[in-house]
Amino acid sequence: MILIVASLTLAQLAPEPSPYGPEIEAVLRRREEKRRAEAMQQPAPGVPQSDDRETLAGVVPPAIAARLGECLAKANIKAEDGLADAQTWAVAGGGAYAAQCRGYALGQAGRWSEAADAFEGGAGTSGLDAVAKARLWSQAGNAALIGGNSARAVRALDTALSQPLPRTLSTGEIHLDRARARVAAGDLKGARADLDQAVVLANADPLAWLLSATLARRMDDLPMARIHIEEAAKRARNDPGIALEQGIIYALSGDMDDAARAAFKRSQETAAPGSDTAKQAADYLTQLGVAPMPPAPEREVGR
Repeated sequence: MILIVASLTLAQLAPEPSPYGPEIEAVLRRREEKRRAEAMQQPAPGVPQSDDRETLAGVVPPAIAARLGECLAKANIKAEDGLADAQTWAVAGGGAYAAQCRGYALGQAGRWSEAADAFEGGAGTSGLDAVAKARLWSQAGNAALIGGNSARAVRALDTALSQPLPRTLSTGEIHLDRARARVAAGDLKGARADLDQAVVLANADPLAWLLSATLARRMDDLPMARIHIEEAAKRARNDPGIALEQGIIYALSGDMDDAARAAFKRSQETAAPGSDTAKQAADYLTQLGVAPMPPAPEREVGR
């Protein structure tokens, strides 16, 4: 117990290249991959939406959906082709949706600052409703955050949330993104306020509870951290990053070593072999007196 507490306390005080740590970065990467996959699945023309239509879930007018889907598909295969198609569409009057495709294609190319420019330009298109503007400002903020410009990300997400938005899951996701940007910018108090909103509006999203728990730990609020990491685990019990954070919080609590061991074991068993998360879980288990798990056997070629 003493070793792990000392190790974690020092880790919290030391500057980190990421404000989240590798286990949460892995969860964030999976979330971004899911978002990018969902960007390719536009609503089919004429099909009513099961969720309310006033969300920020990327709802596109049916007449535009097919054209946007075509442009995104090209960008997904080759960024340059998506950029060319977005330009052609923009000249033909594609407006905000052509800008959205351009931003997506630039992101595919890793040109995040330019992607943020494209999304912001799309958000300035005349005639857009509040939800569409907020969606594009949110995309601009995410592009800036991925590109490492947290201050710009906060400004863009501030603008998104300044719109008159419904209190929906997707609005909660924007609060979650602004919390990430605020953490990266060193504004933990502001991030706490956003996460308090995110866990209400995006209650079903385990990432909201995970980031809330992690921030509570960093702010020395272990009672909140325990409650929120348990909510995250209810929604994604076998996510290795969530299990690792759960073990860390339990270990720091001082009287939950058995629960910490169980969480670290679950993290190690569900993480990809050799990943940062698996290594961290193994290190913490060793500190808690658990023998390391033998490495998974390599599969034979052709099997």
